Amino acid sequence: MRDYDVQGMPAGELDRTRRDLAASLALARPGSHIRAPIMAHISAIDAELAERASAPLRVCSCRFSTTDDAWFDGHLWEHPGHIERDLSRYQELAFVVVDRC
Repeated sequence: MRDYDVQGMPAGELDRTRRDLAASLALARPGSHIRAPIMAHISAIDAELAERASAPLRVCSCRFSTTDDAWFDGHLWEHPGHIERDLSRYQELAFVVVDRC
């Protein structure tokens, strides 16, 4: 089975593609051979979205933010005056709010 590379796709495109594939899957007849590649592509999109959701957010002093370490490091390299913001105090707050719920 073919591997689907969806890492380079923006989040909006991933969502849109997943919706389109889900619609195609709903229209495919049960037992049809087309269902396997559609489900594989949906699975690849779901895995990518889950991985992105679990990655820590990195924020620059200019408010640029991303979960992609390479992109963020490149941003800091291109803008030597920028620094990464420390988000630990917000993470501690998030744990307190979750504990109260």
